[in-house]
Amino acid sequence: MAQDMSAAEIALATELLRDCQSDRKRLSLIARADIRQGSLTVQLDLHALARLIERRADQVNVAELTIQAPFQMRHRGVELKLHLGDAPPEIDQTLARNVIKARCWLAMIIGGRTFSEIAAEEGTSKRRVQDVVDLVVLAPAGEQPDGLTTDYLIKSGFPEIWSEQREQFAKLCSANSPKGTKLEP
Repeated sequence: MAQDMSAAEIALATELLRDCQSDRKRLSLIARADIRQGSLTVQLDLHALARLIERRADQVNVAELTIQAPFQMRHRGVELKLHLGDAPPEIDQTLARNVIKARCWLAMIIGGRTFSEIAAEEGTSKRRVQDVVDLVVLAPAGEQPDGLTTDYLIKSGFPEIWSEQREQFAKLCSANSPKGTKLEP
């Protein structure tokens, strides 16, 4: 980070960086941030960093001021997440909850309950129960591409045959992102 530093000075600089807890202080260290498809580049401010670690600007190694990291953007409804590095597979909790509801509601229907009765009991509309129950035939495992949400499935529909579902979702995956997330059974 800085040139000609003793071990004690490196330890002090490291401690000063660790103590930089406020967002305002951290943001003051950034001179520029560039986001390109799949890559985030952050250029640190030479003078702000030098002040923070109590060094002169000419002692800071300028080659260390640029940080570059791969990232992935993931959309879930209206939410957007940036995952730095290789993002771990994640489970869409809303979709998982709705699949569980679908199985429960289908069991109720098989037991003789009507859509209207279930809707009244659950505090939702009959149409919503009908839409969510369709999720019971969703394939239990595979890659979940960005954009494959409960709303997408209800609005666009999907085939009942799992191999056809995977084919349809693969097209969505290639259209939206290079990597999907894991859909757990």
